[in-house]
Amino acid sequence: MRDDLVFRDKVVLGIKNVASWAPKLGLMKKPRYHKDGVTFLVAVKDEERWIKPCIQSIQDVADEIIVVDSSVEDNTTKIVESLVVSNPKIKHIKFYWGGANAFALSLHIGLSSANYKWLFKWDSDLVAKSPQAIQEWINRLKYLDPNRYYVIDIPRINLEGDLEHQSRTLPFGAYEGRLFTWSPELRWALKDNYYEQISGDSIWGHRFPPWFNNLRWHEPYVFHCNIKSPKRSLTRRYWGDYMVHKETRFADLEEYTAYRVRQDLGLSVEEAIKEMTKVIEKDMMPYDRARFGELPELLKNSSAIV
Repeated sequence: MRDDLVFRDKVVLGIKNVASWAPKLGLMKKPRYHKDGVTFLVAVKDEERWIKPCIQSIQDVADEIIVVDSSVEDNTTKIVESLVVSNPKIKHIKFYWGGANAFALSLHIGLSSANYKWLFKWDSDLVAKSPQAIQEWINRLKYLDPNRYYVIDIPRINLEGDLEHQSRTLPFGAYEGRLFTWSPELRWALKDNYYEQISGDSIWGHRFPPWFNNLRWHEPYVFHCNIKSPKRSLTRRYWGDYMVHKETRFADLEEYTAYRVRQDLGLSVEEAIKEMTKVIEKDMMPYDRARFGELPELLKNSSAIV
């Protein structure tokens, strides 16, 4: 089965590579919509622990930072507002909707507001290894064909539990489609239809039109601070299903989580939190400095780390 999936992925990438020549050959409009530069899109909801180092790690290299803020339960909004005062690059958009498509809609708002050719989908719990590392990626963009569209997979390192540990089973994290060419075809669709499946920017950021050439850059990388409260860790476990299946019959993610732990595990939320904490602790291993180097000073010294 694994070999079949690898073969299928190679076929899909091959087809997309061929299709990506369409704009260059004049079969569709070339990517001339926005001026050169990079917009960082940060969709955030109640991420007060990481939002400050997240933004500070990119503010020196970004041409624009759009923060679509759905926070209601913590001090995230106040933290972003304090950063806006000293940095005119940050565009702070306050938005809240509790439905299953809320995150995808936040991405759509960011896409619609972007002013630059390249968009970096930057999660609110990501911290760059260094400004120089991000600048290295931005410099590589200059060598790509200006007449083609791209989506570039970027590697991340998962930090788990605390800053000194990472996942034993998934220490390297994943490659995710994050850096891509802006296009009007990248939009969130309200209804489930074929067009959404091939073009709308999904909750994962992977659904791109077939004329987007897919690249993968291996170095450098970013740090994913997957360090949450036990309750937040539990709700995030079901977040993907909640979004993908658009579980609108539930008031919010917490209600859906309570339903799922009863159905799947026969446990209350409190009991499930205790069990998940045990699993997370068992899976963790010490952060591999020999392989990934020292943590960024911004991350280690941030006042957000408590």
